[in-house]
Amino acid sequence: MTRIIQRHDQFFKRLLDQPGAAGALLRERLPPEVAALLDDQPPEHIPGSFVPPELREYRTDRLYRANTITGRPLLIHAVVEHKSSPDPQIGLQLLGYKTQALEWWNRTAGQPWPAVVSMVVYHGQAEWQVPLTLAEAIDADPVLRPWLVDFRYSLVDLGRIDDVRLSQNTILRTGFLILKYGSGTGDLRTTLVTLGRAALALGFDDLVALVRYVLREPNEIEADLLRDALREIMPNQEERSVSLFLEQLQAEWKAEAFEKFKTAWTAEAFSQGARQGEAKGKAEMLLLQLRRRFHTLAPELETRVRTADSVQLDVWIERFVDAQSLADVFTDLVH
Repeated sequence: MTRIIQRHDQFFKRLLDQPGAAGALLRERLPPEVAALLDDQPPEHIPGSFVPPELREYRTDRLYRANTITGRPLLIHAVVEHKSSPDPQIGLQLLGYKTQALEWWNRTAGQPWPAVVSMVVYHGQAEWQVPLTLAEAIDADPVLRPWLVDFRYSLVDLGRIDDVRLSQNTILRTGFLILKYGSGTGDLRTTLVTLGRAALALGFDDLVALVRYVLREPNEIEADLLRDALREIMPNQEERSVSLFLEQLQAEWKAEAFEKFKTAWTAEAFSQGARQGEAKGKAEMLLLQLRRRFHTLAPELETRVRTADSVQLDVWIERFVDAQSLADVFTDLVH
């Protein structure tokens, strides 16, 4: 059966490899007192996995090294639970992962050892009712409690988080939407429509990001199925959506991915949409990318981009690829 996500472990790794996604995950979903300790540098991904091969279909992990504002190293182990219901053994398994992380540190850096913080991201349907500390899962007399090994882990239960609060980072937010709504094996068209409506409710950019994810995943979703789902999501807006999607995606994707999307519409619809929205689509695509890389844009700059012709927009789009600043893109406006 075709599914939006064929391999959850690979999907989550690709998601966190996107610029800014891992940093957003840690800063937004670690306990506030822990996130406040992190310095301003992006976390460093430590290659490798502590999850044994027999569990990798159900669990993904990523180890990150960060530094605190006091100058101390901190290891953050993010585990994504792909099972449909919580694993009651998770506390014991996290303890094993912590031990492996400290053993890795001991081999590479020696003592003193850093703190290791665990985070679990869960997107199953059943509510998470497993204890959030190891000691809570141990049946022991009260007098023994001070002698027990214990730790707390941070839980991110996507099913219990409102869509608008999943993340402030568009990449991470859209990836979380897919994990939240698109991980099952139900009717694919229904899943695509549900996902698309959830993304569109957050904003058109989120819907574009969703389509990007769907087409990049090795899921063999047919183009006409995606087309029909988008038509249901945005009735009577096909011309606008076609031109904007095509202009935005063509600038980002390899030719084969773009062609896959383009074939979702007839040649006539594509040509009409491209003619009517060529400059507008390019302008919106460029503004989207500028905001992602440079954040705030001056209103007069946005107006200048939206009123530019297609030829001028092509020049700015080409410069944007290697630009390190807004001045690198708009040299003709600065000088």
